[in-house]
Amino acid sequence: MKARNVFLTLLRSGLWNQAVSDFEGFPLSSNQWQDVFHMALNHTVEGLLYQGMITLPDHLLPPRSLILSWTVRMEQIEQRNGWMDKQVNEQINFFSNHNLHPLLLKGQGVARCYENPSVRLPGDIDWFFQNKKEYDLARKLLTDQGVQVKSVPGFSTYAIWNDAEVELHRRMIDIHNPFKAHFTQQLYRSEANLTQSIWNNGDEWLLPSSLLMHVSVSIHILKHLLAYGIGLRQLCDAARVCYTYQEELNSDKLLTVYKRFGVLKFIHVLHGVLVQYLGLPENKLPFPLVKYSFVETMMRDVWTAGNFGFSADDSETQTGNRTVLNTRLWKNLMRYLPFARMEALSFPMVQFYSRFTN
Repeated sequence: MKARNVFLTLLRSGLWNQAVSDFEGFPLSSNQWQDVFHMALNHTVEGLLYQGMITLPDHLLPPRSLILSWTVRMEQIEQRNGWMDKQVNEQINFFSNHNLHPLLLKGQGVARCYENPSVRLPGDIDWFFQNKKEYDLARKLLTDQGVQVKSVPGFSTYAIWNDAEVELHRRMIDIHNPFKAHFTQQLYRSEANLTQSIWNNGDEWLLPSSLLMHVSVSIHILKHLLAYGIGLRQLCDAARVCYTYQEELNSDKLLTVYKRFGVLKFIHVLHGVLVQYLGLPENKLPFPLVKYSFVETMMRDVWTAGNFGFSADDSETQTGNRTVLNTRLWKNLMRYLPFARMEALSFPMVQFYSRFTN
């Protein structure tokens, strides 16, 4: 518990780019520091914790050997981010040459919400295509390049392209309720003129509007909580999106969107976690917080799951036993049913049939 409290202190410090000022729980023993580092690796937030750790007074720092290992890890993350940005640029140019202009989802785009994007551990590269014709063309272009593509649940395609993990998506928002498909398309169209763009080394990255960024990141968290779980990196993304876009967001429209999707209760729980555990200022939420005691339950799920449920400090998950994972899936569906009823009911069906419909 002591190591976990210090972990959260360092995480908040790095997340908000503020020096540690609360020293409750310090000092830590060498073993406790190893626990903190292990948790950071499990949740893929070691870069953020490093940013907090280096603000500590000398007498509270971890052992020198751990600092050195951590520093090497930070250099690797920064180098990986530089390489990933280059891959994004190359892929944009490839698509542009074929008159395709997909939106960059999550990952390197969301990283721009951080004070220092290079400390966020990169994942894969996600592209959203606004219609099936463009999506099918992108699949064909990759195949013609000799890239092996694989259909995955959620109407998406997975590929290893120039050593980078890439996903092509027909859906920006992971809403599984089939009765909301028309509303989702209306939402895309209403936000089309608000698409954001940022520049990286002379190349333009197209990102979703601030509203769609908030919705896609938040609903992505729900999707994984309904499955095998999700780690703190994705919650940090949600916190930074709230913080970055709070003044730009149309709070009334966003509230209506979550109501129409039937997930508003879940969003209030998520916001409660971001405020209570990650230190997001409540005035940076897009609409007033409604408090639910389920916040503690959701946070326990996050601690247990680790990075998407497969890097947890949890013997059940590490066995990789399919029966155990399926049991966890059904427990999660039942646990989140009161907070996103139609999503919990629709999720397993859509995940199944979308395997065969791409």
